[in-house]
Amino acid sequence: MTSLPILRVYESFVRKNSGWYIAAIDNVKSFSVCFAPYSMNYYENEEMYVGFESATDVMSMYHNAILGRRGSDDFKCGPESPGIVRLKSLLRLIVKTQLFMEILATKKSKQKWGLIVVIEFIKVVLRLGMLYNNGGRPLVRFTSAELKLLNDRSKCLEIAHKNFPELQKEHTTSDPTDCRLADLVTLYAEHGRGVTPHGSFRPRPETRQLPPTKTLDVISEVLRIIRPLVYSGMRYVSKQEDVKPWAAALATDLMSILLQKLSTEDSPEKTAAESSKVLLLLLYLLRAPVYKRYTKGVLKVFVHLIKRIPLLGSALLGPILDISLELVERRYFTTSAS
Repeated sequence: MTSLPILRVYESFVRKNSGWYIAAIDNVKSFSVCFAPYSMNYYENEEMYVGFESATDVMSMYHNAILGRRGSDDFKCGPESPGIVRLKSLLRLIVKTQLFMEILATKKSKQKWGLIVVIEFIKVVLRLGMLYNNGGRPLVRFTSAELKLLNDRSKCLEIAHKNFPELQKEHTTSDPTDCRLADLVTLYAEHGRGVTPHGSFRPRPETRQLPPTKTLDVISEVLRIIRPLVYSGMRYVSKQEDVKPWAAALATDLMSILLQKLSTEDSPEKTAAESSKVLLLLLYLLRAPVYKRYTKGVLKVFVHLIKRIPLLGSALLGPILDISLELVERRYFTTSAS
């Protein structure tokens, strides 16, 4: 993947030890996410904790690229040319580091919202480019079954090395002709025809002819994409307790859902996108200023009731919920669903 000697050594290490090494990093990150916010000095070292979580997320991206795998955050955006692959990688990189950038800019409110507007604008441009590449169809994530099929690519060469002696030459010579069979194996895997343990290619999977996209569906998806920019942009120019940004974002989401309902075209991608939109409406209860005015009071009553439970509530669940409520109020990207 790279010509830098130190990175080539690291990539070779990851390929040889991916089983335990990647699992160890994921476990450390999970431990940090679950327990770090509830440590006594969390807010004094918030940048360090969030930065560590962002760094492990970026490392996971790098490891997936090394192993030829797709992550659970990958999504469908049509034919993947090298340019589109770079756009997707850039978008995922921004999403994985945006909370860290927000934490660094939290000292000044205007500075924070200015940075958030810039981040959301870049994400909108990237997503609109991928939406165009996808023919206007919703940008939805791959299902677990689809990811399993696509990630066969990471196992293809390992199996093929055992069954095709020609591939062994890649490690002993730099002649590009020696990589042709490896390229063929990869090409077959990318089209769902991975190598079986017996060394043969799998049958060609059935392909579904996609119907043409309707204008209402395209407008609906565009509204969904620009909604975070609408909210953050209005927060930047409005007063802190102004309800207009919240109302404008909600209206944008509701219009997106309505347009999608009006369209008669039905597809698995459309159904998945529609379901996610409806569920994400619940996050509006956690966004300013509605959260501070209404939802927070209701949740505090709930937490108070939890604390009355002996031991489990008073010593464990109560303090955890108290800190969770504060984190929701402090962080835009925690509840932005962007």
